[in-house]
Amino acid sequence: MKLPTISIVTPSFNQGNFVSDTVASIISQRYPKLEYIFMDGGSTDNTLQQIAPYQKQFFHFESQPDGGQSAAIAKGFEYATGEIMAYLNSDDVLLPGTLNFVAHYFLNHPEIDFIYGHRCIIDEKNQVIGHWILPLHSHWLMSRWDLIPQESCFWRRSLFEKQGNINSSYHFAMDYELFVRYMKKGRFARVNRFLAAFRMHKQSKTATQLDTIGAEEITKVHKEHSIYFPPMISSIASHCFPLWVQLRSAVFLRLKESFPGLPPGTGFDITILWGKENNDK
Repeated sequence: MKLPTISIVTPSFNQGNFVSDTVASIISQRYPKLEYIFMDGGSTDNTLQQIAPYQKQFFHFESQPDGGQSAAIAKGFEYATGEIMAYLNSDDVLLPGTLNFVAHYFLNHPEIDFIYGHRCIIDEKNQVIGHWILPLHSHWLMSRWDLIPQESCFWRRSLFEKQGNINSSYHFAMDYELFVRYMKKGRFARVNRFLAAFRMHKQSKTATQLDTIGAEEITKVHKEHSIYFPPMISSIASHCFPLWVQLRSAVFLRLKESFPGLPPGTGFDITILWGKENNDK
């Protein structure tokens, strides 16, 4: 079967501590039909030095002041031509084998427009510190809670063309708003696999903005897309699903379960996965 071209955009600004891990995790996939688009906002740290060894492998690269993360992603997608699309922030990483899996999944499931996996969480030192184990996809659930792991998401260009680009007026919940919009026309699937790792660190937007800009923008998404909970149970319902995810993730660890893409447990350096893969070859 003819492999689809996969376009990935990475927006970046002053992420020199982590950006080389991000870029390496994509380039090391060795996927033959990759369009990697790197959009830097004019970094003043060592970002450009960190990515220099990979720059010749970028499909498109620019480094100049921009309108922020959302604007950079939106502009990056304008350069993309691939049948499959995604974006990966400059502190997250793809897990080995992800692009090969994604390509074959879409080839074998022509009815699916959008996929995502469970979430693996890593810290500043690449240590695995937690997971989100998610149920099978439900439009009703995932439109009401911002719990789709953005770093693990891939979708067809046809969905992008139907439902549009990132809304650059958002600065935190741009992924949530995009996914809610895509759920209106697309067929989603949660694959039973880890595809990427999400990094928690002190400077991340999740750590610094979730309770302020994040909360405001999530409310904005609900209003713009007429998403609501039944009035009688709204205060309870708003906490039920996130609590279920936390409990399921705790059981996952307790029972020492594992899914493809990631070894069981926590407390190990995720970079051993690339070392293991290289040794196996």
